[in-house]
Amino acid sequence: MKSKYSNLDLLRSMAVLSVVSAHLWHSCVAFHICADNLFVSQFVHNCSITGVSFFFVHTCLVLMLSMHRAPDAHRARNFLIRRAFRIYPLCWAAIFLAMATGLTDLSANGLHALGWRDILANLLLVQNFAKTRTTANILGPLWSLPWEVQMYLVLPLFFVVMRRFQWVGTIFMIWLGAFLLAVVGTQPQVSHLGWAIFPPMFIAGMVAYRLLIQQQIREKRFAIPAWSWPLFVMSLFVLAPLLVGNREKYEPVSAAVNACTCLLVGLAIPSFRELTSVWIIRPAEQIAKYSYGVYLLHVPAIVFCFRFFPDLQIALKVAASLVLTALLAFISFHIIEDPLIRIGKRLTQADAPVR
Repeated sequence: MKSKYSNLDLLRSMAVLSVVSAHLWHSCVAFHICADNLFVSQFVHNCSITGVSFFFVHTCLVLMLSMHRAPDAHRARNFLIRRAFRIYPLCWAAIFLAMATGLTDLSANGLHALGWRDILANLLLVQNFAKTRTTANILGPLWSLPWEVQMYLVLPLFFVVMRRFQWVGTIFMIWLGAFLLAVVGTQPQVSHLGWAIFPPMFIAGMVAYRLLIQQQIREKRFAIPAWSWPLFVMSLFVLAPLLVGNREKYEPVSAAVNACTCLLVGLAIPSFRELTSVWIIRPAEQIAKYSYGVYLLHVPAIVFCFRFFPDLQIALKVAASLVLTALLAFISFHIIEDPLIRIGKRLTQADAPVR
């Protein structure tokens, strides 16, 4: 099983750029640089939700492939240790940066209203279930991380189930059950089950994993040309937001659209040939490499540029925000993210037999 997929890099880079684009637009509106347009605001918001859902598909697939390559001994324990060292250090750095500087999309009143339980919930990434004073995210992008972390807790179990029941139809039945739960769980009568919208997104990544494994067993007779992969992903970024319209993500139609869109991505990943054009691969690879830092730190970068340089033209503000985001992501990756990832790897390899 290969460890590098150029198509996945493009998917991840497009997902993070959709989130950054949405926050740039909403910042332009919030700082009265652009007049609010309800259609545009709703569309870019829906695009960012689509991007986050594609993050979930991508992450689940990549982690399943990682466990597939890992030795059987202590697989679940090592997996959780590595993910903790991957997710939490940079998350904590972003939270402390926002609290120390006020560079956050949370209002000043909201930031001052945070109690120690709110801060602790954000640091532990449990703010989606924690009973705190405000249940606020110190940075807007933090809303998705608790769902991802909680997915980590059950992913090793799903990996065991998929190895035991290798019939490809098994994972499709699991996805269908999750899809029905998402649609039912978003009915007004059972609004406390809103969390059910997320499992179909993650399980779509497991669908992609199972299909990739099947390809190793059977010869791949047909593959869609690589040049159409970017067009396919972009079409989903347009179609899904339009179908969702002005509905919230916790409504049945939105849950159904986002779940089905993720399934389409999961089905498509094994079906397309890998990109070979360097002019696409290289930028996508770099954006994907620093995407976690971009995801967490673009809000402080945008707020800084928009708040402290009010006289700059909008094009210069956007350009400065993107440059500062790239700089913060680059520095944080090499100072925090990558070193802690390496420590996590060393800890989990400490009990490995010496060869």
